[in-house]
This record gives sequence, structure tokens and C-alpha cells, in this order.
Amino acid sequence: MSPKTPRKRKNPEMVESESSNSSVSQQRSKRPARHVTICATNEKRLANFAATNDLNIGDISRSSTGSRSSLGSLKFATEDMEALNANFILSSNKNEVIPDVEGKSCAIFQQSSWMSLILIIKYYLVTKFPEQYVLLGIDRKILGNADFNVCQLEGISNPKVQTFLTKLNSVVLNGIQVIGTDETFTDTCVNDLLRIVKLNNFPLMIRNQPPRKLHIKNVPCVSSEPGFVIEKIEKQNGEKNKIVVIDDKHLKNVGRSNGFGETQIAIEILACGSENVRSTGEYTDQTLWAVRVISTYVTFYKAFISAKYWKELVKGLPKKKHSVVVKRWPAKNGWKAGFDFAEPDGRQEVLTALVKIRQKLLQ
Repeated sequence: MSPKTPRKRKNPEMVESESSNSSVSQQRSKRPARHVTICATNEKRLANFAATNDLNIGDISRSSTGSRSSLGSLKFATEDMEALNANFILSSNKNEVIPDVEGKSCAIFQQSSWMSLILIIKYYLVTKFPEQYVLLGIDRKILGNADFNVCQLEGISNPKVQTFLTKLNSVVLNGIQVIGTDETFTDTCVNDLLRIVKLNNFPLMIRNQPPRKLHIKNVPCVSSEPGFVIEKIEKQNGEKNKIVVIDDKHLKNVGRSNGFGETQIAIEILACGSENVRSTGEYTDQTLWAVRVISTYVTFYKAFISAKYWKELVKGLPKKKHSVVVKRWPAKNGWKAGFDFAEPDGRQEVLTALVKIRQKLLQ
């Protein structure tokens, strides 16, 4: 095993095998960046490039003048992500992605012994569901009203709920725009959503746009910045493991050419996993979740990355038998294929899924 090296972090992105047109999605980061344009490549080319360069995934899609990418650079992104053996697959049911644990219900009154009752109460506190945010009477039509005023809604007086709905109204209206759009509307709403489901309560912690890097041959070769990363702080040793990646986008910033943002999701998963390896100094199997938010449409992902895969990256590109499988739920991929949290049933699904992921992380 290679020794730990100082962690100078940035962030990554990745690919989808379902679409031959997948390319790297745009990054929101506005920091100065080195632009890279490569017209063609193969696995040997990537390995050589990884050995000598720190490649920012957000730069691949632009020319040296900062203009949109050429076909050559798009081909580069697709081939390189395929070289990393990363594949998106459709899930046959939600339990393949969303942890199969109890969500908002629990049987605290079915236990007779005092000790069992205490344990169940503890379990209930972990899985408590934020029902006040489902709001059965609030749908996209109401939230899409330019004259929306949360103070005029009957029966809603909780200041936190009012703030969330006001931000959600901004996201819905922003999604309608063709020009003058701003992803910060989605950013701030997602930020609230993660706190609503208590993903920022110790030992869990939200990091906003943390830099992450994927290392190949112990060299940082791809960098990216997810919108949010959920870290779990291990109580026994204080180590921080990155386990959930969240990225959000405006509808106009994703399309078939970048797998509707999945190229970026996959690289971010790999980069967070790579940082975990370097943080612990150990090669272990990893399960990571990701959440893609396109305007108000939410899709969940679960990735399993074996210890053998990480060992292969120390030597170079992974062998064909060592791959990364990323499962998606809902199974369909597209602009509006996810759960719509502008609708009551969509909010129910999104909140339930996030609560279940949180519970799984705390087990």
C-alpha cells in the first residue's frame, strides 16, 4: 500500500456507459482554471496524461479561449470515463438504491419490556420524518405563480417551512427561464433540504463545494467540486468519510451529451472514494450515494466500489473485471425523470429517501 500523501483537494466528474454520447458536464465553479483541449485519446494516452498532469474535469469541455468544447474534447471525456470502467445501470426497484430501512413509521408501542422500549425510542428519533414539509395542498401550479406569497397560505405558520416554500417558489420560477437563470436558487433550496432531513447533525456534516481529486498512480489526475458532500465523522478515531454526493443544476445546463449530468456525478463519486482511501490509508470496499437535482427533479444513485478497484488505480487504469456500477432510481434518465419536489408526492419520495439514507449512515 502506498503511504499517505498530503491532501490538496479539488473535485471530479464521471461517465455513463448507457449513452455513447456522454460527455463531461459543465461546472459551476468560477475559480481560475487551466483550459485543456485534446482531440483524441485512448487508455494509454490517459495513463500517460494522468502520470504528469492534474486535469480539472471542468476544463475539458472548453477550448483554450474558454468557448464550448469541440467534438474532439467530448470524445476525450467519453473515452477516458469508459477507461475507468464506470457504468450506470437502471435499478429494477428502489431498494437497490434507497436503503431498505424503516422510514417514517415505527412500532414503539409494540414492545413490552422497558429495555426494548428505550431502544425503539432511540430508533424513532433517528428516523423521525419531517411531515410538515410534505404539504399536500402545495403543488407546482401554486409554486409556479409569480405572485406567490407564503403569508397568504392558510395553515402554514412554521417559519422554517415558510422559508423553504419561498425558496422553492424561486427554484420553480427560475426553471421556467430560458435566459438569466441562476443555479444558486437550487443551491440554497437543496442546502435547506439537507438540513431538514438532519444530514448536518453530528456525526454527519455537510461540506459545500469541497475540492476533490481522483488519483491514478498516486497522481491527482481529475479534479471537481460537487455542490455538496456529506461526511461522516467516525467517533472512535475522528476520521471523515465522504459518503453522499449531491449535485444540482439548471435544466438548461444538462442534456444527452453529458448524460444529463451523470458524467459529472460519476467522477464526483470516484473522487470522494479516492479521498477516502487516501484519508484512511486502507483499501476497502466502499458504498457511496449520490443525489442529482435538476431544478426540482431529484434522482438518487448508489455506487459500490471494491477494494480491488482502488488497488488497480495505484498501478494505472483498472482492469475490465474491476468496474464501478452506479445504480439509478428512478430508473429512467432525463431532464425531468426524477422525483419532483415541487409536487407533494415528489416531496414525500425525496424526504423519505433522504431520511432512509441518513438512517443507514447512522447504523
